[in-house]
Amino acid sequence: MRKFVWTFALSLLFAAPALADEIYYPPQVTGKQERKMVRHLMYIANLQGDMKEIYDQYGFTTHRLRTNEGDRVTMTWTYLEVGLAFVFDQCGTLLETHDVPVEHRRSWAYQRYAAGYKENIHCDNCDD
Repeated sequence: MRKFVWTFALSLLFAAPALADEIYYPPQVTGKQERKMVRHLMYIANLQGDMKEIYDQYGFTTHRLRTNEGDRVTMTWTYLEVGLAFVFDQCGTLLETHDVPVEHRRSWAYQRYAAGYKENIHCDNCDD
């Protein structure tokens, strides 16, 4: 009986990896970051019409505003780097486009004139 148990255990040890390729394990979403990425991908996959075209052209924007004014639900996507705002209805149809002031990101040349900035700081302990 012991020989049978040992033989069965060793055969199972060698056969299990061979059978593992045939076994289907459904993908699991674990963790906060993975859930966030799945929600984002599902949001993009469900875009339709003009919203999908605008997303394909300009990408994702974090400046989204959904308003419910009476019977009219609208969503406004604002792209500050480009200077455009797009207003969609609840079906994803583009209603209107607005120009908004372009947001200029701070560059290194702009930061140089900030208060308390010292341009040439020499460090005795630095290797450069």
